[in-house]
Amino acid sequence: NLRRLCREGASAEGVVGIYPTVTYPSHTTIVTGAKPADHGIIANTVFDDPVEPPTKRWYWEASYINSDTLWAAAKRAGLSVASLFWPVTVGADQIDWNLPEIWDPLAQPVNFVSQLPKYATPGLVDEILKSQNKTLTNYRHSDSAATAAATYLIEQRKPDLTLLHLIDLDHTHHDYGPYSAKAFEMTEQEDANVGRILEAIQRAGLEAATTIAVVSDHGFMRVDNQFNPGVLLVQAGLIRLDGQGRVASWKAAIHPNGGSAAVYLKNPEDKVTLTRVKTLFERYAKGPNAPLRQVVTREELNTLGANPAAVMFLEAADHYAITGKLKGLWVEPADEQSRGKHGYLPDRPEMYASLILWGRGIRSRTQLELVRMTDIAPTLAQVLNIKFQPPSYSRPIVDLLAVTYNDATSQLKEK
Repeated sequence: NLRRLCREGASAEGVVGIYPTVTYPSHTTIVTGAKPADHGIIANTVFDDPVEPPTKRWYWEASYINSDTLWAAAKRAGLSVASLFWPVTVGADQIDWNLPEIWDPLAQPVNFVSQLPKYATPGLVDEILKSQNKTLTNYRHSDSAATAAATYLIEQRKPDLTLLHLIDLDHTHHDYGPYSAKAFEMTEQEDANVGRILEAIQRAGLEAATTIAVVSDHGFMRVDNQFNPGVLLVQAGLIRLDGQGRVASWKAAIHPNGGSAAVYLKNPEDKVTLTRVKTLFERYAKGPNAPLRQVVTREELNTLGANPAAVMFLEAADHYAITGKLKGLWVEPADEQSRGKHGYLPDRPEMYASLILWGRGIRSRTQLELVRMTDIAPTLAQVLNIKFQPPSYSRPIVDLLAVTYNDATSQLKEK
C-alpha cells in the first residue's frame, strides 16, 4: 500500500524536522508549520522542578499551542474535523470528533484508554466501542484498533479532515532498534493499516475527493550506550541529593529527549553556573569515543527555533542516548529493551522523517530529495483550500502539488 502511494503520488526522500526530533513537538509542527519556540510544544514532557515530586505530565492539552492549526483553519472554513490519538489535542474545541492521546502518567502499566471518556467528544468512545463490539474494560489499544476507529468515522461521518496517529512502529523501534526484524514486521502491519484506510475511503465513495498524507515525525538511531549527565552534575555539586537519593537542591538540571537533553538553570541569569556547566560538558564532546557530539549553544537553539527556556542542549554522539539518571556510572551500556532513540538534531540523516502525498490535488509520480517539516502544514492547507496562518518561514511545497492556491480569488488552479 505504501509503495503504491509512493509510486503513484508524490514523495520526498527525507523530511528535515525540528529540534528536538521527538513526537509532540514534531506532530505540532506538522499541523502548524511552526518551530517549537513558536508553537509552544518544546518537548514531549513538561519540565518538573527536580525538588518537587515528578508529575510526568506530557503536553497533552491543545491550549499549549500558540500557533494556528490545520484543524482550527479547517473549522473556520466550515469543514468538519476528526482526530484520533493525535498529540496535543485535549480540549481542541474545533475538532468535531476527537479521541485525544492522553493517559494517567503515574499509572503502571500505561493505559491509553482509561482517560478517554473524560476527554473525548461526548459519546464518541461508546459509539466507537459499540462499532467494534467491545467495552472499555476489554478494549486494548493498538494501531489496529485506532485504524478501526478511523475507518468507522470515515464511513459514518465522512470528515473533511482526518488526523490519525499510529504509534506501534515507534514503540517497536524503541524496543528493538531500527532495521530490526521486529521493525520490518511492524512496518508490514502498518502498511496493512494504511490499506484498511484506503478501503474505507473507497467504501465511503470518497476516493476521487480525497488526499492522503502519510507523514512520520522523526527517524531513529540504534543505541548501544547511554550517557548520564545528571551523574556528572551531582559529582560537580550542581545537584545535591538527600539521604534518600532525592534532589534536595539544584543549580543545573537535565531534561532528556532520547538523543539530546535540554539543560536548565535554577537561575537563568547565573552566569557563573552557566560557564561551569558548559565547560563541564564540552569535555565530553571531545575525542573519538566521546558520548556527546556537541554542546548546542543558546544562539544555535535560537536558529533552530528550539526550547527558549534551555540555556543549552547536549547532543548525543552516534549510537548514544542521554538519560536523566542521577546515580551510578556516567556512561554505561544501553538497556537491552531500549535499542532505538530519536531526539537528535534534525539534520542528522538518521532523523529524517517521511512524506508521501497521494490523491486529489497532488502531482503524480513526483519525488523530491529533502523537504522541511515546517512546510507540510501550508502544503496541506493548499490542498484543503483553506485560509491558514503559518509562520513566515513556512511555505507550501508547490513542486508536490498539481494545483496552486490563489489568495486573491480563493480558487485552486491547475498547474
